[in-house]
Parts: sequence; C-alpha cells; structure tokens
Amino acid sequence: MSAEDTLNDKSKRRRGVRQQEPAVENTDMDDEVMDDEGEDDDSSSSRGISERKGRATPSRRALEVVEETQEGNILTRFVARMRGYIEGVRSETQKVIWPSREEVRRLTVIVLIVMIVGSLALGLLSLLFNVLIAAGLTSPIVFIIMVVVAVIFFGVYLRASNQRTSAF
Repeated sequence: MSAEDTLNDKSKRRRGVRQQEPAVENTDMDDEVMDDEGEDDDSSSSRGISERKGRATPSRRALEVVEETQEGNILTRFVARMRGYIEGVRSETQKVIWPSREEVRRLTVIVLIVMIVGSLALGLLSLLFNVLIAAGLTSPIVFIIMVVVAVIFFGVYLRASNQRTSAF
C-alpha cells in the first residue's frame, strides 16, 4: 500500500466514510506516514462510526409520513382532528417547566424597572428636543447654532465609524 493510499484512507475516515481494514500489517512506509501525521489508526477507527449498509437508507421524514385514509364524514374527521390537536397541546404543556412564584415576581420587577427607566429617558429626551425647538423658533440664531452643532457631531461620528471599519 502506498503512502498516498494511506492518506486517502485516513481522510475518508475523518469524513465519516468507513472503509474495510486491510489484513496487511504496517510496513515501514505506513509507519513513516503515521509519524508524519501524528495520529494512530486505532484512535480514528474507534470513533463509533457505524458500518456501511451498501444501500441508501430512508430518511426519518419519509418514515414519519403515513398516508391517512379518509374515513367517516366531514363532521367526524373534523372532530378527530380537533381531538388530536387538543391532545398535542396538552402533551406539550405538560413538557413546559413553569417558573416558581418567586421567579415570576423577580422577573416582573425587572421588567417594570426597565420599562419605567426607559420611559423616563425617552420622556426627558423628548422634553429636551421640545425645549430646543421652541427656543430655535423664537430666536433664529439658536436654531442655526443647533443645526451647526448637529452637523459637526454627525461628521465626527461618521469619521470615527469609518476609522473603525477599515477595508483592509
């Protein structure tokens, strides 16, 4: 067996393709290849890869699809479907891990605090802009200064963001 064949066998094993092991003992060339790669054949063959079946196996989706026969009239089929739906919902709600009363209280307090702080911050920001716009409308010089300051801040922001994301 050549060194190239041994390399191909090892790469196939890594990809999950299991080949039949040859009944030939290691030669000097195999030892050199094994020393170069730093791996042992025994460690890669004990990974738990199942033996090839020699044919295509059906997927799980194909196994789960069962052809339902249309039995009964429209009312009985509807009732059967609704019963199946309710049984599915019941089984899923039994799998849910419901929070304890203390967890619900703690999470509710966190949500309320975040909501109050956020609404206060947005309210103050709205009030600030309302005052600035009112002052700008009464005195045009204030409005011009606000626009110049806003353009300068926007230019500084664009320049800083372009320096962080370089093309190289």
